[in-house]
Amino acid sequence: MKQAIYEKLIRMKEHNLSQSMKTAEGVSVERYRSLVRVDECGINIWSDAFQQAINENDHIIIPASKEPYYVDKTITVPSNKYIEAHCDALIRLKAGVKTLLLRNENNEDGTHKAETFDAPDTNIHISGGRWEEMLDKRAGYGQSGMYDAERSYYGVSTCMFFNNVKNLTLENLVFIHTGGFGIQLGNVKNVVIENIEFKQCFADGIHINGNTEKIYIYNIKGQVGDDLVAFNMYDWQNSSVDFGPIKMAWCEKLELYPESGYKAFRIQPGLYYYDDGSVVDCSLEDAVIKDVKGINTFKLYFQTPCYDVEEGREPGDTGTGNNIFFEDITIDLTGPIDPLRDYTQSDPVTGSFAGFEVGANIQNLYFENITVTLYREKYPMSFFLCVGPKSVRDGKLEIFDPEINSFVENVYLKNVHINSEDTENSKNYIHQIVFDDIYNDGTATGKGVIKNIIVQK
Repeated sequence: MKQAIYEKLIRMKEHNLSQSMKTAEGVSVERYRSLVRVDECGINIWSDAFQQAINENDHIIIPASKEPYYVDKTITVPSNKYIEAHCDALIRLKAGVKTLLLRNENNEDGTHKAETFDAPDTNIHISGGRWEEMLDKRAGYGQSGMYDAERSYYGVSTCMFFNNVKNLTLENLVFIHTGGFGIQLGNVKNVVIENIEFKQCFADGIHINGNTEKIYIYNIKGQVGDDLVAFNMYDWQNSSVDFGPIKMAWCEKLELYPESGYKAFRIQPGLYYYDDGSVVDCSLEDAVIKDVKGINTFKLYFQTPCYDVEEGREPGDTGTGNNIFFEDITIDLTGPIDPLRDYTQSDPVTGSFAGFEVGANIQNLYFENITVTLYREKYPMSFFLCVGPKSVRDGKLEIFDPEINSFVENVYLKNVHINSEDTENSKNYIHQIVFDDIYNDGTATGKGVIKNIIVQK
């Protein structure tokens, strides 16, 4: 299964590259210098020059420059475009600009109704360059990376946005000081993202939403304030306009730098309800995540925004998945990823946490070449794998969804070592969470069940 996924995605990658190589000889943006204007602060603004160069040429070159290429509005990229930037080309979003830096041309908002994917953009390739926002902290939703000044696509918060695209390649890019996500995408097919670095970025690095099919991710590293890579098939409305499954994903060679504050990989399946009551299963199917360094918690569960218990949570339910592979991962679980009292005080009912936290209905879940170090003398409720609901309650405010049930058909273990114990004994560090109406009000009744745990040689 893993080999078949890999071979299909490598063929897809080669196809994308072949499409880019069909473009004409590159034209330098320097040819459009006459469109550069000087703003009130004496800064050269390249927005119009970039846009005209992209509109008139299939292959655009952004050469090295001692000075940044300042941009003060969003650059849009139509189909069949290859943007090639020198590694010493710095494309910088002007201070105070709250909209995103670059997006494809034809987008579709799937927040309130299912997307059609009728007329997607095709064959977009962006290679090289340093892409910067002039921020020193996370700006927050609606404060940076907006789709436009009106925030007409409410769930967009990013430096680069791609949606309604087929055959997309992003490679050899460096992102600096991004206040929202570095890359946000969804409703896309045939995507290659490789050799990406994040320097002092403050939210997710690569934020992948639903309706995504065939995505190859390789060699991603850097310092971010949230997830280095996130698979948010289901997501909150402030951070997505794309809801649906991710089908066939390969994610290899991730390195989260130690100075990053949040050492997690978010994977969020769930059922998403549109305004008309129709529902889509935001599932993860045929996904390989391997060779990961610096990430200590993989969060694979449905979670709605926090809510008042008396008012209830937003609509949604347990998501699904099948054939999810975790491989070549070392975790040093020195403490809970979320330093909430239930976890830090090891509450015997709600205080369990793990390297892999699952709250989804999954058919086959594989672990191979996994090493986890737990500190159970300090955190007796720490585990290699937890399956089931979560609950942290602050008065009437609930952070998780404790009524949610989840079920895993098969957990496969191969060369898994927990605190140096062998694979057979690693089963002792798997926990099935059960809430038996723990607040006596009918709001926390979920449970997690694993049917089979299979040790492989």
